Amino acid sequence: MCKSIEKLTNFVEVEKVKRKVFLVLSLVVLISFFSFAQDEKYYPEYNGKPVTITMWAWTSNEDYSIAEFEKAYPNIKVQWENFGVHYTKAQTALSAGSGLPDVLMLEYTYANQYMDLGAFQPINKWLDEDTFIELYGEEALKWCSMDGEIYGTPQDSGVVSFFYRKDIFDKYGLKVPKTMEEFAEEARKLHEMDPEISFVTAPVVWVLFYIGEVWQAGGKLFDYDNGNWYIDFTNPTAEKVFEFWGELIDDGVIRLENWWTPDWYNSLNTGKTAAVIAGNWFSEWLRYNAPDSEGLWRLAPHPQWDPNNPTNAMMGGSGFYVTAHSKNPEAAAIFVNWLNSHPESLKCLYTYSNLPVMVSTRYEELIEELDAPDDYFGGQHVVKMLWDEHKLVNTSFASLPIMSNLDTILGQLNQDYLDGKIKNYADILSLWEEEAISIMKEFGYRNLIVGELPN
Repeated sequence: MCKSIEKLTNFVEVEKVKRKVFLVLSLVVLISFFSFAQDEKYYPEYNGKPVTITMWAWTSNEDYSIAEFEKAYPNIKVQWENFGVHYTKAQTALSAGSGLPDVLMLEYTYANQYMDLGAFQPINKWLDEDTFIELYGEEALKWCSMDGEIYGTPQDSGVVSFFYRKDIFDKYGLKVPKTMEEFAEEARKLHEMDPEISFVTAPVVWVLFYIGEVWQAGGKLFDYDNGNWYIDFTNPTAEKVFEFWGELIDDGVIRLENWWTPDWYNSLNTGKTAAVIAGNWFSEWLRYNAPDSEGLWRLAPHPQWDPNNPTNAMMGGSGFYVTAHSKNPEAAAIFVNWLNSHPESLKCLYTYSNLPVMVSTRYEELIEELDAPDDYFGGQHVVKMLWDEHKLVNTSFASLPIMSNLDTILGQLNQDYLDGKIKNYADILSLWEEEAISIMKEFGYRNLIVGELPN
């Protein structure tokens, strides 16, 4: 009797194991089928002849993603050329009417300018709007399309982050600010205790910082909609932001500084600057330009204006666009989409290109796998934190087609302030707007609406 019970028990246990194995195998099959279905939906077959497409991009180590792409699409080869930041070369080719590569990397800030100049060709035939939104989110449409035509795909997020030196914060008893009110308090506190150390600095020339600060507060300065360019620099949100920063700058608590210079990087490396507000891609720049301070930096969210309604913004970030000169638009369109959304490519971009946040919604599939301790940031798990911050970017707008001019104008106005020609820093905002309107009119833009923004 006991042996019969024992045999029955063993039989039941064996059957349980078999069922478990069957369920696991079934799940694997379902996952594989789901992945295959996604690939079929998002990444169509290439039906053209074997071809080599060219790409200009300055991101490091794109070749790893290219190698994975060529495995998936053996009839498409990609020739990557890195000239550094190639705007002058691209403008020359555009003016000549030929010479652009099939794929061109551009910062989102300047993409609309190139769209307006006819530098790109639509890829809607191979990446429709619904699929684009599924893969990259609706906000990203403004960075890659105009008037319903999609020209490329977004790669990295420039979500705004607060980089700070933990050793300096600990030494002076500073707290990481969670609100802009606390930000001002901590900046004044450090300035009183040690005026030789900057809490943060504001760049003399870098238009994205100021646009990003307004965006982070929930506002914007300009936009494009229904065939019209809109300009309203002096709206209430923008004025609030410039008055906030202006008061700290006028009081000498925060100073204007030339960023991206050896002296500036040295101040970050040696502890003469306590914090930096920039896009998350700045983590890569810190590693390369402030190597001696490894382990001393930490990342935190940008302080909020209203903690009950958190928002975030972008400072920078780049997309990959199919140019008007491309003779292989199908291959180029398939490539830019695969490059910036396929999990195999996103892993390569994270691992080898040091891009901590990609825009594609499929990046979320990799978060748990990639979110390891980061030694440069003292062992912080920055991947998930930055992805959560990226998801707070819930508004978007199109940049004006004169962004390089806006950068130059703001740099000159900041210099005028330093030279004493402008008394109050916040007055720069209205002067900047006047110059922007003047240049748009000078360049022949008659579809200009001033003093309001589209809903």
